[in-house]
Amino acid sequence: MDASLGKKLDYIIIGAGSAGCVVAARLSENPDVEVLLLEAGGSDAHSDVEDPVKWPRLLRSERAWQYETAPLRHCNNRVDRVPRGKMLGGCHSLNANIWARGHRSDFDGWEEQGCRGWGWSDVLRLYRKSEDWNGVASELRGVGGPLYVAPPTDPHPLATAFVESSDVVGVPRLEDHNGPEMEGAGFANLTIKNGQRHSVVNAYLRSAMNRPNLTVITHAETSRLLIEGTRCVGVEYEHEGTLKSVRAECEIILATGVIGSPCILMRSGIGPEDQLKRLGIDVVFDSPGVGQNLHDHPMIGGINYECKVPMGAPHHNGVEASMWWRSKAGLIGPDIQALLLEFPYATPALADRLPSSNCYTIAPLVARPASRGSMTLSSANFKDSPIIDVNFMASDSDVEVMLAAIEMCRNMGASDAFAPFRKREVMPGKLNRREMIEFIRMSTTTCFHPVGTCKMGVDRDAVVDPELRVRGIKGLRVADASIMPTITCGNTNAPAVMIGEKAAEMIVGN
Repeated sequence: MDASLGKKLDYIIIGAGSAGCVVAARLSENPDVEVLLLEAGGSDAHSDVEDPVKWPRLLRSERAWQYETAPLRHCNNRVDRVPRGKMLGGCHSLNANIWARGHRSDFDGWEEQGCRGWGWSDVLRLYRKSEDWNGVASELRGVGGPLYVAPPTDPHPLATAFVESSDVVGVPRLEDHNGPEMEGAGFANLTIKNGQRHSVVNAYLRSAMNRPNLTVITHAETSRLLIEGTRCVGVEYEHEGTLKSVRAECEIILATGVIGSPCILMRSGIGPEDQLKRLGIDVVFDSPGVGQNLHDHPMIGGINYECKVPMGAPHHNGVEASMWWRSKAGLIGPDIQALLLEFPYATPALADRLPSSNCYTIAPLVARPASRGSMTLSSANFKDSPIIDVNFMASDSDVEVMLAAIEMCRNMGASDAFAPFRKREVMPGKLNRREMIEFIRMSTTTCFHPVGTCKMGVDRDAVVDPELRVRGIKGLRVADASIMPTITCGNTNAPAVMIGEKAAEMIVGN
């Protein structure tokens, strides 16, 4: 055991990401409990992390896990990247700082699937608890919470043009996507304060680290959980080249995200029995849903335009405007999202079509994808990357929604609102249906929102129950975006923070 800690622990949290930082901060508010937070990466102290517009540079740095997908069978067998945060703050130290709660029907849908306590009326309170909203006042918004959230103060003219262009497709303009209505076009909510990234580290963890009952160890990669009988009692992790182990009296909370959490479970003997046996892993509990239900928002990279005037530097995060809408009538919520990117964006397969850096992008995505993939271990060695089969565009319905989204976005891009900027549409251009579907298969990429691999629910494929307790194992919960049964129809960082708040309340009330 790791005797160097010199104290008996009550809780161990694995992963200092969007949810893990929240759980660590909330649990350590009680001075009578000892909390340990393990993070595989290092500090978030870096100029590229602090500057919100530099997030694309972080994606290929040592501050991100450099995962790749298996060949995308329905996207011309291309390989896509799956960068995940590897530092304090996790993906909230890596992402574009967009704060989107999701649509009320997302959470009511979870509750209808048996996840009691996760409906919209339940999670709204938690969102308000986490927020310090600095925008148009609303009873739906929280004020005085840890996390600074605000609209952009000086949006780029291209972002303004995007919002104005929504008129041509009959989409209303909104002041606040997290207000009474989500559907419409408007400026994003951003977790940017005084021009700098305001992540869960700034909002929750940094002050909590001054508490004597919270210990944070960085560069500590978890190899497996320690399980005795049917109870999780501790964690084995590598630190400074040495494998160490540590125990907790109360609970272990796994918060390493959509890739890390199922991998750690499977390496610990919790997962699909046949897969574990094939890798020589002793089966502790046959949980067939571990690693299944993988899905993400497929995004087009992208509808690109050459600008006829110098664009100048991106403002804020370079992604200041967004739109949510429905591809057809009768849906319970939006199934299309689109983002205005103040820079060119294309998949490697199409990047050579971009004429210069003086291009902007409208990037549509499918907000409620039907396609599902899976994630499996490649070996029992925690140093080996897993096999990540995202399976984009496996469902014909996702192709149809993307066709509708592209049409909307191209009409917006061709509108008078963009006339001062638009020199020409670089791609895709006017294509017939067959050609446009081929463009989709060449340009679909991640929106950096993978979820679902430790699904919450009440059926046999559920990995955790609605209390986030791992089925079949005592003393173990999962708290991160992997527990989402279905993806929210917006950027997934805000829901991950909410999941952290929810988990902490459940643990404290246990």
